Amino acid sequence: MPTLETDVHELIRDSVRDLAADFDSAYWREHVEEKRFPQEYWEALADNGWLGVAIDEEYGGEGMEMHEMAMVIEELARGGGQGGIIFILTPVFGGISIQRHGTDEQKSTYLPQIVDGEMKFCMGLTEANAGTNTLSIETSASRDGDEFVIHGEKTFISSVETADEMLLVARTSPFDPSNPVHGGTLFLVSDPAERDAISLSTLDTAVPWFEHQYQVSIDGLRVHEDDVLGSVDDGFKLMFDTLNTERIAGAASALGGGLRAVDLAVDYANDRDVFGQPIGSHQSIQHPLAESYAKLTAARELTYSAAAKWDAGEDCSMETNAAKLLTSEFSTEAASRAIQAHGGNGFTEEYEVYKIWQNSRLTQTVPVSNEMAKNHIAEHHLGLPRSY
Repeated sequence: MPTLETDVHELIRDSVRDLAADFDSAYWREHVEEKRFPQEYWEALADNGWLGVAIDEEYGGEGMEMHEMAMVIEELARGGGQGGIIFILTPVFGGISIQRHGTDEQKSTYLPQIVDGEMKFCMGLTEANAGTNTLSIETSASRDGDEFVIHGEKTFISSVETADEMLLVARTSPFDPSNPVHGGTLFLVSDPAERDAISLSTLDTAVPWFEHQYQVSIDGLRVHEDDVLGSVDDGFKLMFDTLNTERIAGAASALGGGLRAVDLAVDYANDRDVFGQPIGSHQSIQHPLAESYAKLTAARELTYSAAAKWDAGEDCSMETNAAKLLTSEFSTEAASRAIQAHGGNGFTEEYEVYKIWQNSRLTQTVPVSNEMAKNHIAEHHLGLPRSY
């Protein structure tokens, strides 16, 4: 277990493990095949208070911090399916963003609904012509009285079909090289899939998720000024404030997935007999799994160090980027080794490890590429010249 964990933390882990155990691989396989949101799972998370783990008690949450949220995400991911990934859009981008930057009215409106599982979020950020260079987004919002009129295109947007709210990023002022983070604004857009000014087209991806990815076209969307999150033109700063939590949550999810791959491989290696003995008795099986477990355990410490620093209000950019980098690489490696330990069974639906590999491999690219994480560490923590 990570250092500095308490009896309360142990209870959190035990409770989350018990919840995750109620939803087996067949449950997740069905929802992935049918592209259907796991509503029963979501309601169980809400009923047990986990959706509000980092939301203040005055809004119905548990009043804990990022450290505890990371634990919940890790254990859900280790329990199987996509329980870790499901956390990032609503509790992180919805809950933490609004709790830190929303008005009192926005907090009282949105946060209790997030806690109760009544509200789901999606994030409208990525654009084809901008990619990782978020400051180059072209979606624009111009003021018209007490409203903003928004035009633009977003791509690879998850969960639009089930989202009650979209946290939409648009430019309200032109790009200024002397102040590049100025000019973006965050908008809270209700019922995005039902808005006449928003049209959706699905993207054909091979990732085994229960949700579609969408191209989102926005043409004349009107949003009231009361639905701006934070201040006009300060949205990029607010978004970057939340990105460290996204990296921590993503690292915890990748960590849990990698540990699940090791768990499954160990179970299989103990049960599978070849030539009269379990295959797990051979070092060629043992050593790769032991190495992956050691790597994931080390990455876990870094992930929780990042969470502790974020909770303390300290600069955690080194830890968050390093945790994102290492958990994604180590979990992918662990899943690959789990496939090898399973032999041909590693590529079947029944044994799950190939799907873990697909999801783990994705975390090397999203929510930000590992190359950009390395760029940040090189420039901001090693003092090397900017390379992009």
